[in-house]
Amino acid sequence: MTIKMTLVLNTLESDDCTEQINALFADKNEEIEIINTADLKIMHCMGCNNCWLKTPGICAIKDDYEIILKKLVAAENFWVVADTKFGFIDYRGKRVLDRIVPMLNMYIEIRDGWERHQLRYHPLNFGFIYKGNGNRELLEEWSMRVARNLAGHSLGVISLDKAAEHVIIINGSPRVKKNSNTNKIIQAFAEGLEKAGITHKLYSLSNHAEWDEAREAFMTNDNIIIAVPLFVECLPSLLLEFLSTLPTERKQPAKLSFILHGGFDEGHQLRLGEKFLQSLPAQLGCSCGGVLVKGGSFLLRNRENSYIKKMTDKMLASYTTMGQSFARNGSFSSSEAKKFTGFEKNPKIGILLFNLIFKRIVKKNFERIAQEWGCTEPLDRKPY
Repeated sequence: MTIKMTLVLNTLESDDCTEQINALFADKNEEIEIINTADLKIMHCMGCNNCWLKTPGICAIKDDYEIILKKLVAAENFWVVADTKFGFIDYRGKRVLDRIVPMLNMYIEIRDGWERHQLRYHPLNFGFIYKGNGNRELLEEWSMRVARNLAGHSLGVISLDKAAEHVIIINGSPRVKKNSNTNKIIQAFAEGLEKAGITHKLYSLSNHAEWDEAREAFMTNDNIIIAVPLFVECLPSLLLEFLSTLPTERKQPAKLSFILHGGFDEGHQLRLGEKFLQSLPAQLGCSCGGVLVKGGSFLLRNRENSYIKKMTDKMLASYTTMGQSFARNGSFSSSEAKKFTGFEKNPKIGILLFNLIFKRIVKKNFERIAQEWGCTEPLDRKPY
């Protein structure tokens, strides 16, 4: 089996993250070479086009970057490690990437439906590893575009800043813990956190005896997640009451993130609630860590039924995966979290199948659940 060659350019000026960077590649079945560019003399690209039109493939600037170019010719994967500034890669990281131009030539072709310069050698996969408060969404799109320009694929975007080692989770559902779908979601999500080495403390607002401790935890911890079900297009009144009892000023900054779920499968059903949640952190003296949005959670509380348990196991496993993602990314602003919602509206084929088949099945399931709960009346009765 051919061993892949991976080149990592570490543009960080300090060696604080050396162990973290090494650990990222420790288990890879690849030949890894890490170059610390702080030890090299590398100038900014001048945009002179000599490497395309005068001395093809050879940069006009005579500095240490030629060492990198020769290694890139042998590489299949290419990573840049950099700090971030203005939410984007800093100038040191961008400088080593701008100088990659000699790997392309002046000829133009249509690739992926876009005009692009032809490769001088072979495709390169590209990834970005960063420190600081980078705009992850922007960096992920940028990484994808860089990779496409090199005819490769994006290896992803990884933050070196450690996520909090402890997270406070508040269950904002008014249902008691035993019957709470939100609690089952939290348990699955927390399993992902634990797999990533992050501990958590859970408070349930349905138990008023926990409110004082929950308030204290909210005001003194720096990483807080509120998990909540959709109630009449927004938040349950119980959570709104709890939030209204919080002090108006914090003693220390915190990041506030949310898990929002609902019974209907469609993502658009939860978007108003999401919009409201996105506005909350600033009003509570916190920064926003994003909102994880997912529908289809109604049947979670009926997992005693073997058929429903089988149906919902996959959903809960996906929340465990998102717990690991949160531990890795420190927020719900990742592309994984955005894809997690699923479809915004039922596709036409889904609506057709629902009207023809599923509606009857769902109705029978509700009737069966009602019987298990001891209901003896028709579910559509009109008592008033």
